[in-house]
Amino acid sequence: MREHVRRSIFWGGPCGAIAVVVFRDGTLWPLHYVAKVMPLWGLVTTVGPHGLPWIAWFMLLGFGGGMLIALILRLLPLPDLLTGAAVGLAAGFLVPQNWPAGTPEWAPLLASAAWGWGTAFLLRPMALRGRD
Repeated sequence: MREHVRRSIFWGGPCGAIAVVVFRDGTLWPLHYVAKVMPLWGLVTTVGPHGLPWIAWFMLLGFGGGMLIALILRLLPLPDLLTGAAVGLAAGFLVPQNWPAGTPEWAPLLASAAWGWGTAFLLRPMALRGRD
């Protein structure tokens, strides 16, 4: 069990934090600039609690969520990308997020699912399911 937790922390945390910037915000960018359905794409620059930018808070949450996704994928024989998207979708409902007024209801769920899918995608080359 210690090996499962060690690999989940070592690989899952950084992959979850990176997936916030690459996949979650990478989903929000075209929603604002291309599709014009997001009123403001200011999550990277706006300041959250304790003076940290919201992106830093989301990267911390992504670190913890990435460890959870890695542990689930390590312990259960589930399809990785589908499980990552499902965990990300669940995180969209459970994690309080600060969205600009006028954001469509589906946009936060899409961004959260993209984060979970991206975390699982980044974990693929890490041989998470291996026994060594």
